[in-house]
Amino acid sequence: MSEAETISDALDLTAIRLEKPSYVELVLSVVVIWGFGDAVSTFVAAAHAGPALEANPWIRVLLTHEPLLVVALKAAVVLYAGVVLLECRSVVESVPGWRVWFLGIIGAGVAVVLTNLYVGLAAV
Repeated sequence: MSEAETISDALDLTAIRLEKPSYVELVLSVVVIWGFGDAVSTFVAAAHAGPALEANPWIRVLLTHEPLLVVALKAAVVLYAGVVLLECRSVVESVPGWRVWFLGIIGAGVAVVLTNLYVGLAAV
């Protein structure tokens, strides 16, 4: 690469194609992040910092009395949300900016998971 040549000139970026995620992929992302990711990170935080730091009072009670119910509750909620989103696909896709909404929900879920992990790891 010569001095006059920039990095973008040296790389052939025409071969890179970014595809928009499909509706089903976005729903699956919501289900995985808000279901599995939130449940695991909640247990990590509760195991290391204690259930008293849980912000959601219902989850805090379940963590205190029967932690397995947290898994059942989160699984039921995320299963219901996933099925409703899949069944209402035509309605959701008719709303302008539906991908942005999905990405916002996914981003919020990632923030919740990272916050839970931070709480759990900071307590170690």
